[in-house]
Amino acid sequence: WFDACVDAHVKLGWKPLGRETISHDPSDGGDAAAYVYRKGSVILAIDEMPEGTEINDAMDWATTAAEEIRADMFIWDGDGMGAGLRAQAKKALSGKQCQLSMFKGSLSPMNPNQVYQPIDGELKKAATNANTFSNQRAQFYWLLRDRMFKTYLAVERGEYQNLDEMISFSSSIELIDQLRAELCRIPRIPGGRIQIMSKPDMKSKLKLDSPNLADCVMMSESADYVAVQKSTSTDYDSRGNSAGWT
Repeated sequence: WFDACVDAHVKLGWKPLGRETISHDPSDGGDAAAYVYRKGSVILAIDEMPEGTEINDAMDWATTAAEEIRADMFIWDGDGMGAGLRAQAKKALSGKQCQLSMFKGSLSPMNPNQVYQPIDGELKKAATNANTFSNQRAQFYWLLRDRMFKTYLAVERGEYQNLDEMISFSSSIELIDQLRAELCRIPRIPGGRIQIMSKPDMKSKLKLDSPNLADCVMMSESADYVAVQKSTSTDYDSRGNSAGWT
């Protein structure tokens, strides 16, 4: 599936159009920090800072990237140490037309009563988001998985798919091999609802490095949900809000 998504927008003839988003995974407990730049359904760039980078320095680095591309939305991981970065994000992007969203994957699924439509043949029946996913991390990893599968069907089998439901990874991404390795080994915990193994458990039980790049792509999936929410504050926990480019 991943290989079919590489330059899918080139293979299928669509241009990167739509919302420009930076999603940032802060360095947490010695992990490397990373960010992803996404435009519409295309992942255009990925970057990573060395392990041990101070968390505030990494946030400055990511918000600078958002300012440089005049991002429409800035998302960062608010579980763990990222919870303390709200004020820094607001200050960095104050006065910019940039929606801020602190993503918390541990929260209950967004739109809990909305029916999740599984890809034909994968599940016997549809169920609500609340009955399908254990939390937002599982919800958006699974939606990313669905995008990748639909892209595979379009590229490899010639089946029609809505381009807004597909995803493309630009071949110009220098860290694309690392992204592939991370996305293709995200472990699921067996159970009634879909649940993704936590990063601490990946390290302790499976000896896997933290999937920072994959998490950034996953968080970018929440942008569509965030954008339709309404708020009068300047930030939003996993829901979003405006800040304003002048």
